[in-house]
Amino acid sequence: MKNEIGKSAWLLIISDLIYTLTAVFIETFLVAYFLQITKENITTISIYYIIIYFLLSIGNVYIGKKIKKYPNKSKNIMSLGIISRALFVLFIVILSEKIVSNYILIAIIYAFSEILYWGAHEVIYINVTSNNNRKKYMSIKKILGKIVNVVSPLILGTSIELYSFSKIAIYVFILSVIQIIITMLIKINDKSCIKEKYNFKTFIEYIKENNLRKIQRYNLSGIAYGIVESSISTLIIIITIMTFKTSFNLGILTTIFSVCSVISLIIYNKFYNKKNAILILLSCSFIIVLGVVGLLINISKWTLVLYNFCYVVTFCIFDVVYNTRKGDLVKECKIEKYCEEYVGYTSISIGLGRIIGYILMLIVSFTTDIIYFKILLAVVTLFAPVYCYLIIKSLYD
Repeated sequence: MKNEIGKSAWLLIISDLIYTLTAVFIETFLVAYFLQITKENITTISIYYIIIYFLLSIGNVYIGKKIKKYPNKSKNIMSLGIISRALFVLFIVILSEKIVSNYILIAIIYAFSEILYWGAHEVIYINVTSNNNRKKYMSIKKILGKIVNVVSPLILGTSIELYSFSKIAIYVFILSVIQIIITMLIKINDKSCIKEKYNFKTFIEYIKENNLRKIQRYNLSGIAYGIVESSISTLIIIITIMTFKTSFNLGILTTIFSVCSVISLIIYNKFYNKKNAILILLSCSFIIVLGVVGLLINISKWTLVLYNFCYVVTFCIFDVVYNTRKGDLVKECKIEKYCEEYVGYTSISIGLGRIIGYILMLIVSFTTDIIYFKILLAVVTLFAPVYCYLIIKSLYD
């Protein structure tokens, strides 16, 4: 059947699940480690992520040129990204508390690994899925990813509390080796895209000349999505650590919220389609805006938990819709010959959104006045309805 997920797509899902597991350490607990070492210096964390997303946005445009020139090497490039990611974790362990004075170098190394991984990954993702099965693919991938998150944060959080980051780094390295083996088993259909010489400028002109408003709307939605995705997720980690103090409690909360995300994604997979997309996305916007109201009134454990709940049950849907739409637009707008340029194009927009989000966080980090923090939460959260509006326009333009 056309909507069935093929073997290569399943292998990519498994590879991504391992990535999700290792990301719990690299993203969640690394931020916690940064906070611990820097004595909750949000300025350092903000600059760290600004550097990463700036390099990632530019890097994905350039790596696309290599992928298009050597389409058979996309799996190798992705595997090289996995290796670089594992070495990045080991490098953090070696530096230990010295990461504070070397955070710019760490950001550059991490960005390099992400460029290799995601630049190749997104092209492979578009290749091994279709418009008929992409919604199902993304739903299954995210549901399984959340199930992984139900257990892994609690285990990793406990391990970090009782042992050290060194043991977790060893786990990450072993998992990375397994991920590389799985990635190399993926079969890519090189004939699915008409290959021409890579030309990013020509692709931009092609969009304008053919008035591809769906892609233009989607790209704008990426900016709003990036602002919501980057700053809110990091702020939640920061506030949780500051409120609950330990990595163990961070693991417990992440586990509970992951269960909520699974339920939300199951509902999405069952009911979401083009006809009711407006209703579902607007409902998600209302829920996440409602969640920030409590935090605007008072930041406490209960309002933080409420906001977390509102965020996780809505953003997982935003995430699936955004990534599904990314793949669907390739065929809808007949840009198969520009697959690699398109990936770089969308990377710039979401990267810009992420950078804006962390610049806002950087500004707030220079003050200890809680009112500015509340304003930041409100401003960032309001980009969720903006994202929904633009992604809806990309569906119906």
